[in-house]
Amino acid sequence: MNNYLKTTMILILACLMIPSQVNAQKRKSQKRRSTTTRLKTYPQRDDAFLRDYKLEPMGAFDLHDYSINYVTLPAPNFHGHVLQRDTRRKQVSLRQLSCRENGITDDDEWFERNGLQQFRYFYDEPRQEIRPRFRFDTGGYAVITYGPYHAEGVRVVVADPSLQTYYKAYNFENFRMPAGIKEPCGIAGVDHVKIEGNIMYVSHQAYTEYKSGSEELTGFVTAIDMRTDEVLWTTEPKTCNSYIEIIGNSIICGYGSSFESDYLYVVDKYSGQRVQKIWLKKASEYIIEKGGKLYVRTYSFDYVFNY
Repeated sequence: MNNYLKTTMILILACLMIPSQVNAQKRKSQKRRSTTTRLKTYPQRDDAFLRDYKLEPMGAFDLHDYSINYVTLPAPNFHGHVLQRDTRRKQVSLRQLSCRENGITDDDEWFERNGLQQFRYFYDEPRQEIRPRFRFDTGGYAVITYGPYHAEGVRVVVADPSLQTYYKAYNFENFRMPAGIKEPCGIAGVDHVKIEGNIMYVSHQAYTEYKSGSEELTGFVTAIDMRTDEVLWTTEPKTCNSYIEIIGNSIICGYGSSFESDYLYVVDKYSGQRVQKIWLKKASEYIIEKGGKLYVRTYSFDYVFNY
């Protein structure tokens, strides 16, 4: 009889627990849905993208002249500000061809073996002062980043390749961290710049393995209309802490770290929306397109994709 009562009690308790477990699962599911759908989309801005646009010169340029009139851009939406996507525009669809382990320090050999061109140039300047840090050649321009450290680019100048004339100068101080965050590791610097027509695509990231310092509101890409100095869109955070590449209607970038999963993303360059996500063994560093293939260099693995 005692065993019968015990069995009956167990069955009653199980019946009482099932609804609560179901409700808990529903709450978790709703939370996941709310997390994935909370990114609000805004109207399309197709008329803002002019592929053949050429910037007008602003004046003579000197690499070490810091009196240029910089345009200070307002802080972006660190949670993401994406536009509605025109799904009729074909986006790149990446397919992995190969993955091989590399020697970690053999970057130069990787560039040479694949016939790839280095697109970043380093300025060896004293630290703790606003000095030139990197040069990127893109869109027919030379883009110079300035900052107190190599990891904290806060200003960008768009100049001609001979560095005689400048076209645009931007101050990204307001992009460094969300308001109210005091942790030094939350500071985000300009990591890479690509120019296509009138649009400057900029990746920003905090150079630290501990993204909690910025409440994980780092690692994003912005599209800036250089005709109007307007930020058109900002990707959701944790999208990019690598270099970026443009192929057709798509931006290819990567995000990851030692304490997070590593992914390659395809982003619609007109809206800032992520359209493809590919898991990588390590976080991407270099992303370069050549001859219909995408070469991705990570810390210890080299990938090749086609599209």
